[in-house]
Amino acid sequence: MRMEEGVVGARMIRRVMIVFGCLGAALLSVLPAAVGALGLLPAGTFEIVPGDSSVVFAVPDNRGGFSGRTTQVTGRVVLQPPTDGGEYDARVDAAVDTASLDTGNGSRDERMRAEFLRTRRFPTITSAGTVSARPGLGARPFPAAVRGRLAILDVTREIEFPATVVALAREYRADGTVKIRMADFGIPYPRAFIFVASDPVTVTLHVVARRL
Repeated sequence: MRMEEGVVGARMIRRVMIVFGCLGAALLSVLPAAVGALGLLPAGTFEIVPGDSSVVFAVPDNRGGFSGRTTQVTGRVVLQPPTDGGEYDARVDAAVDTASLDTGNGSRDERMRAEFLRTRRFPTITSAGTVSARPGLGARPFPAAVRGRLAILDVTREIEFPATVVALAREYRADGTVKIRMADFGIPYPRAFIFVASDPVTVTLHVVARRL
């Protein structure tokens, strides 16, 4: 009888340990989400990851338009925790390698780099500014406001657009869309035969910033 009781007790202990193990695994899997939901965002310095980040642009023209992209996006994000538990502010400095922009058409890409973006003289498009957000409770992903200065060629303009941010334990992911005008930056409108490009250009951003 005592041996049977011991066997039953051992089985119960194993079951309890399995239950607690499963609960622990579940808690670990939702911990990053819970951190973001409570507004306890990871602070510090994060590097923008090329390859994981991307810039996609769409240019309208009189025949349907064309698009291009690059994943060669670099930079740094510095996030300071709020002192009053309110708004989070991050300083963002980013650069896009202009020679890596690709529209899928070799001759068009050569003209874009040589005539319109002049990549040898201006190898990067840069942006410097801030991202502000109030994550609130249960807001994941959460909205953010981006404000800064965008430099293309030798012209710098103010930009402002909304973004959506996801906060993980050691990483931020942000997505946003902004419209810019080639005319504002002194970029000639591309023309080829009957194709004539026009403004505005829609730029879609996906940024992955990771703590190193």
